[in-house]
Amino acid sequence: MTKTTQPLTIEDMNEILYTRAEEVFLLCMLITRRGLAHAFCNFSGHVEMLDSKVHPLGSCYKYESATQPVAELRVWIDPADRINPEKEFNKIVEELNTYIIYLDYIIAKGVPITTSDQAA
Repeated sequence: MTKTTQPLTIEDMNEILYTRAEEVFLLCMLITRRGLAHAFCNFSGHVEMLDSKVHPLGSCYKYESATQPVAELRVWIDPADRINPEKEFNKIVEELNTYIIYLDYIIAKGVPITTSDQAA
């Protein structure tokens, strides 16, 4: 993402963050559809929280023996609720971008992630 010369408004920040959240959702759909991993993406609108996890194929989801995710993200999308919105915005964008890069990597590699990969 390029730096702007003028400060972003809260509306600009929200638009950028929601666009990134949509990208996470779409990438999770691609990963799951292509059988590369179990990619989950949840958005809690009432608190504007995006929660996403990527689990290997063959994962166990029982509480006592749950397989650990290979990637996870939890961010709150609305920077207006923060003391320093611009600083929070930059932190959230960085987290989203890093996560998106990893999801893109999973897709580009095209190799299913399995529980046996975690054991290695």
